Amino acid sequence: MGISYMGSKTLNYKRYCSSIKKFLNKHDSKIIFEPGRSIVGNTGFLVTKIIYIKKNGKKNFVILDAAMNDLMRPALYGAYHNILPSIKRKKRSSNTYEFVGPICETTDKFSSLKNFQELKEKELIVICDVGAYGMSLSSNYNIRPKAIELLINNSKVKIIKKRQKLEELI
Repeated sequence: MGISYMGSKTLNYKRYCSSIKKFLNKHDSKIIFEPGRSIVGNTGFLVTKIIYIKKNGKKNFVILDAAMNDLMRPALYGAYHNILPSIKRKKRSSNTYEFVGPICETTDKFSSLKNFQELKEKELIVICDVGAYGMSLSSNYNIRPKAIELLINNSKVKIIKKRQKLEELI
């Protein structure tokens, strides 16, 4: 009951519900669901700034101000999260972009994308589908403060958790 990543099939809830009803009509059973990710997974976004673009032959390292402590899923088990630019351009890069954090760990990597649009330092990018386990798996690894959390409802923005201050960690 997850969400669609990289064009994977999405769950047909009507067919799923119909199958469950048929099963329950035939069997005296109790079914318990934990549909968290399918409900909130695609509601969260991690907005991060490009600190530096390190050019290295056919691969460019896009170093972000977010790191694996902010979104552990790719480092933990290779989860894919779509990455979008905040400024859309038609020009594409012929190099592969490695989107990485500044922690300098081999697992501090969000994605590797070919044929992505040209990017510039200080621009923002958006990492999608982080609503289910983004903040709940975040940590203070490497003495990094946790990010601010915002709730956006229509045109209203509310701070639901302030950015952690370094003094609060030490």
